[in-house]
Amino acid sequence: LSRLCGGCGNDRKPVTFNDGKIDMFRWKFASFFKNPGVTMQTDKKEDMLLNFKGDCAGRGMFFQWDGEARFAFSPTNDEFQIYIRKVLTLPVVIGPFHNAKLTGNLDNGQPVAFGFHGSTSEDVELVRRRVLKAVCGDLDTELN
Repeated sequence: LSRLCGGCGNDRKPVTFNDGKIDMFRWKFASFFKNPGVTMQTDKKEDMLLNFKGDCAGRGMFFQWDGEARFAFSPTNDEFQIYIRKVLTLPVVIGPFHNAKLTGNLDNGQPVAFGFHGSTSEDVELVRRRVLKAVCGDLDTELN
């Protein structure tokens, strides 16, 4: 298929775990036919804002977050937005069956460490405080 479309999309880099980017992947039924080969393409983003406007109650959007499927909706059918950005660096252990062909090189030259993320020291402090509020249950009313 990629030969038919002249190699379209070949400039996109594969998903990597340690590049600090969000890998945005959108799926529609025709995506499988448009995609060159069996490797799904992603758009790499620093952050993103998802907007949803439903046309009837109960409609929403499916998305995947940390490997878990989610469904976001407004019970009152109001418009809503979800802002996504990197806030944490979490070290993970990659199992013994790691395949570099699928993930690329996992060594990005950075030391492996837990950390809060932000463009400035003020952003990092805001993230740290918000994570602590979430852990203490102080964001429940805002998020629900």
